[in-house]
Order: sequence, then C-alpha cells, then structure tokens
Amino acid sequence: MQQSEYMAMMQGDDGTLGTAELIAAYERGIDDLRSAVAGLTPEQVLARPVPGKWSTVECVGHVADTEIFFTDRIVRTVAMDRPLLMSADEKQYIERLDYQSFDLDEQLALFTALRRHAARILRAQPPEAWQRTAVHSGSGLLTLRQLVLQSVRHLRHHLPFIAEKRTALGAG
Repeated sequence: MQQSEYMAMMQGDDGTLGTAELIAAYERGIDDLRSAVAGLTPEQVLARPVPGKWSTVECVGHVADTEIFFTDRIVRTVAMDRPLLMSADEKQYIERLDYQSFDLDEQLALFTALRRHAARILRAQPPEAWQRTAVHSGSGLLTLRQLVLQSVRHLRHHLPFIAEKRTALGAG
C-alpha cells in the first residue's frame, strides 16, 4: 500500500459507525492485540520469519508507541481548542528505540492503559464533541472522530502482519 493510499484509508470516514460502535471498536482493539500475540513463545516474539518485516515485538512496540500519539491527540482535541498535532516518523522510532529489546507484556500493558484511559474520556463526551477539530502538521484539519478512527484503523492495519508472522512460524 502506497503512503497516499494509507493516509486516505486512515483519514476517511464513511459514517457507518455510530459513536457507541466506534468507541466499542476502539476498546475491542485491546483484546484484538492481545489475542494476536497470545501463546507465542519469547523466541517467536523475537523472530523475524518474514524477510524484511519487523518481529512481533517490534510490531507491538510500534503499535504501542503510536498509541501514545493517538491518545495524546484524542485527549488534547477534547481538552483544547484546535490544538496543533505534530506528525512523527515511525522509521526513526524503530531505528533509535530498539523495539527488538522491548518487553512484550510491558507493551501490551501500555497499549491497554492508553486505550482504557482514552475510552473513558470518549464515553463522557457529548455528541457535539466528536466534531471538535485539531490541526495536524501533515494532514491538516481533523475531527475527534477522525482521530479515533485513525487509531482503530492503525491497529487493524498491523494485525494481519502479526498473523502473517504466526503463520510463518507455524504458530497458527
């Protein structure tokens, strides 16, 4: 998938999910990620069975680190008037933070805590809050709804990569 296609997928909103369904999908990501890695051995988590692709722990580390950004963006969009949201280069994170040395359970706990924190805030918002806007340094004007959709879609984008690794490792 090219970068422009990925960005269009991440930012689009066909309106098919109501607010309650969107929050449920957001929260379901916790179980989806945990299920994706359930039963993997420490060796399998570190393995790179697909040439040129991240290991499972690198993928989960990326998802958890990115969730830090998503949570911050969501919370600031609720709390502030049109906050400026900065973009980030995922390649610098993977290269400089050594995701391969990350602890899988710690990354899952981080992801879980972030999603639960933001979901609690989202459930408390009145309907008009979902149209609150922020200005992203790379994407421009985004609504709170679009930001939550981005977070949901980002995880959904990465879950098949984890499944691909499981299959390649014979871990079903």
